[in-house]
Amino acid sequence: MAVRKETIKQQFNEALPAVLEPGERVLGGAYGVSGPNPLWAQGLLGLAGFLIFGMRYYYYYVALTDRRLICMSASFWSSRPKGFAWSDPRNSITISHLQTDNKLWNWGKISSPTKQNLRMNFHAFWRPELKAMGDVLADRIVGPRLAPGAAGDPAPSAPQTPPPLPAASPPPPPSSEA
Repeated sequence: MAVRKETIKQQFNEALPAVLEPGERVLGGAYGVSGPNPLWAQGLLGLAGFLIFGMRYYYYYVALTDRRLICMSASFWSSRPKGFAWSDPRNSITISHLQTDNKLWNWGKISSPTKQNLRMNFHAFWRPELKAMGDVLADRIVGPRLAPGAAGDPAPSAPQTPPPLPAASPPPPPSSEA
């Protein structure tokens, strides 16, 4: 079972040449899962969440090339390549709600001629690869990259600046009654 990031990358880099066009170069890739946030579905609900939501999850290795975005199916049990899932030209995809700084699960929605509003979740383990792909696809991102806490994910505790203090009033004049 492949659990190390480098092992997963190596296995998919060995499988990708079969689907690449002549002269196409792989620029990067990340392993992710489609569907609702795995933290809520499986992490908090445990086995019940797995049984309820498990059929809605599909595991992919999302590879970015100089021409296309390629999704390779992955095995849930071993993280190994299962085969080609789908691909679309880079100029036909849009990415929205991209979050790359969440504590555990980073995500974004991919829309293309093949898939509409596909939510992809990437573990923080894959954050550097996801950020690098987001930088390359910056012209395909619709709207701003969202900060942690946007779109329903927990917000980090940020230090709040206290409101300014009101101006001090001068002391009352001394009373002349004596």
